[in-house]
Amino acid sequence: MSENAQDLSKQGTPAADRQIGQTENYRTTDHKRAHFTRSDPPIPAARNNLEVRSVLPEILDRLSPFSTAAQASRRDLGIINGLLGSRAWFADVLLHQHQAGEAVIEIGSGTGELGRALSPIAPGLAGLDLVCRPVDWPRGSRWFETDVLRFTGWKDYPVVVANLFFHHFGQADLASLGAQLSAHTRVIIASDPVRSRRSQALFSILCPLIRAHPVTRHDGRVSIAAGFRHEELARLLQLDPAVWRWRVKASWLGAARFVAVKRR
Repeated sequence: MSENAQDLSKQGTPAADRQIGQTENYRTTDHKRAHFTRSDPPIPAARNNLEVRSVLPEILDRLSPFSTAAQASRRDLGIINGLLGSRAWFADVLLHQHQAGEAVIEIGSGTGELGRALSPIAPGLAGLDLVCRPVDWPRGSRWFETDVLRFTGWKDYPVVVANLFFHHFGQADLASLGAQLSAHTRVIIASDPVRSRRSQALFSILCPLIRAHPVTRHDGRVSIAAGFRHEELARLLQLDPAVWRWRVKASWLGAARFVAVKRR
């Protein structure tokens, strides 16, 4: 049993959640519960070597959004995003980069918290995620329940917003996404983890302070190991510097802020 599984089994969670935690292998087959199979290989732990990106599965991505563990982990993510100041940062950048009449889409929208916060700046902001439309998603705003790699509506959205999203993908998938963005998008606004030991250390300090769920503790380490340094995201998206100009800034708390705008 892994360390995360041991932590999970110590908590007063329902039996189904404890059973899932003991394998650290989540498989969502419907929107009501998460199943697991003991024959499947366990999810590996994040690597300690941060010199090279390590893209591994995250438990939350394989949980039913209605499971106790998923709800607890999303609560943790809300706290972490608040500490990072992500909502204010996205709002400020969008306010300066969004042009009147431009449609905006947030990819990897999750529970829709960021999209709802940004909708006053970009009315009609659309959301895209594998999970179903949140019940409190703004009326009149579109929601695409689909895999981003299979999405075909890029031409309708010149502005793309992504929070804690791009780090989920490996080199080939990022290149594929970059090709679609380069063909149809004018602005990309993204925030992902900075891949560094400092980020790992700060995350380790934060987890006990917010009483983070074991899923969050596991996925946070995996996310940081898959994060970006310097101009890696632009390179992995294969953005052409003759076509795009971009800026990258690492926040003190470990957020890799990325803004790319097409040259006129």
